[in-house]
Amino acid sequence: MKKLDHQKKEEVIDALRHHGTLRYASKVCGISVRTLNEEMRRSSIFKSRVDEARVEGKINMGEEQLDFIHSVAAGEIEVKMPRLTAALSIANWSVPGFRGTTQIQGKIDHDVRVITAVPRPKYKVEIENKSQKLLDKPKDKGYNSIEEVIEGEVINDN
Repeated sequence: MKKLDHQKKEEVIDALRHHGTLRYASKVCGISVRTLNEEMRRSSIFKSRVDEARVEGKINMGEEQLDFIHSVAAGEIEVKMPRLTAALSIANWSVPGFRGTTQIQGKIDHDVRVITAVPRPKYKVEIENKSQKLLDKPKDKGYNSIEEVIEGEVINDN
């Protein structure tokens, strides 16, 4: 592994501020991601600068995608769906609050643990021959109540 000089480190930081990923920075600067990781292990100052540049690059990417989404919404740009979907995904990832907040409307407490959702057949065992088992005939093709569909046990009996 070769050690990076000050000029290469500054190039890496600038590339990270633009795009926000180590892969992009390594491609632009002509070095490997492994070399960048080794340099970050050697120098804690370089690592902190890389982390700051990554955050800034993430914010810059989000702003670029927001500008693109606004221009598509205004009708200034004709674009195909995959490009717009990718822009929305990047904006969801990088811009805090872009998607909005999630509100939980209700809470469900479960008092029954489901063992199986498949009804078990009822076996009739004759007393004289325990090895022979006969199935009950089904009432109809559908199920009449939830009790016939879900087998479970009560956990919290109030």
